[in-house]
Amino acid sequence: MHKFYEDQYLTEINTTITGAFTENDQNCVQVADNIFYPRGGGQKGDKGTFVINGSNYNVTDTLKDPYNEDGIIIITTEKIPEDVKGQKVLCKLNWEFRNRQMKLHTAAHLHHCLLEKTAGKSLPFPKVSDIQDGFVFNRYESDEITLELVEKTNEVFREAISSGADVKTYPDTEKKGFRWWECLGYKIPCGGTHVKNISEIGIVEIEYNKKKGMPTINIKLK
Repeated sequence: MHKFYEDQYLTEINTTITGAFTENDQNCVQVADNIFYPRGGGQKGDKGTFVINGSNYNVTDTLKDPYNEDGIIIITTEKIPEDVKGQKVLCKLNWEFRNRQMKLHTAAHLHHCLLEKTAGKSLPFPKVSDIQDGFVFNRYESDEITLELVEKTNEVFREAISSGADVKTYPDTEKKGFRWWECLGYKIPCGGTHVKNISEIGIVEIEYNKKKGMPTINIKLK
């Protein structure tokens, strides 16, 4: 069960190992109840620690299972014995890493929504939206994303963060596996993890540049 959707602030859970194997030279583990979010939509896979029989195993990444649309594979540095299936495991999330991902992911959506608000019209979604170490960028294929528009939006963006507003994430009622992000009256399809309130994003630095006709907006946490 994907516990990271039930509570995106849950940092520890006791659960059961359902599988341990090696694939593509990676140590892979699967668990019954999972708090680790897998890579997707520009968001990095979660990191953390497994504790099994008093031994710690470092979780370095989390991936979607290519053979099971509902499955998740957790990557560990140390090899976990394959005979641990059915044993209890304490999962500990690297909260600092996850929390930074949540803030940046939310910031990327929010900035685009406020670009539209400032422009007074709908704009093309980013061609690429990706989270790096400490910053997120939205890259567009549109001449409508100008420096002037971004600078005006940045003021609105910072004011919105300071004032705060709730963020809602929820599954689609008809499409299995499809989820929505909603804030300030805007609604975007997204299956990632996000902060509960945009005030949690805090102070940011924003940079605009344009290369090969593609405007890019970088948002960095301070």
